[in-house]
Amino acid sequence: MAYLLQYHETAVMPYLFGLDLSREARVVLATALHQELRLHGDVYMNNPARRLAPGSDCFRFDLVFRDPASKVIHQLRLIISDTAARYGILRVEYAEDEAGSSSS
Repeated sequence: MAYLLQYHETAVMPYLFGLDLSREARVVLATALHQELRLHGDVYMNNPARRLAPGSDCFRFDLVFRDPASKVIHQLRLIISDTAARYGILRVEYAEDEAGSSSS
């Protein structure tokens, strides 16, 4: 099932827009979120090891990618709520990036 992704308006949207990413890296990020989370969200939702706690309505989604322009490696952690998954919606509640040094 393909899900609609919603982003927390005050915690996640400004954070993601504020990341130091090139245009190319934003395309990589958007593509990865579409391919992995939108199209294959069930795989992550159904993995108990990704739940924040047993019975939690939130799971963890980790994404590691390299900015093609700056060569900086980003490790993005997202917390996703699946309370509206039965309606086809996953909500990104939290985002945090650990940008490393550039890699050649």
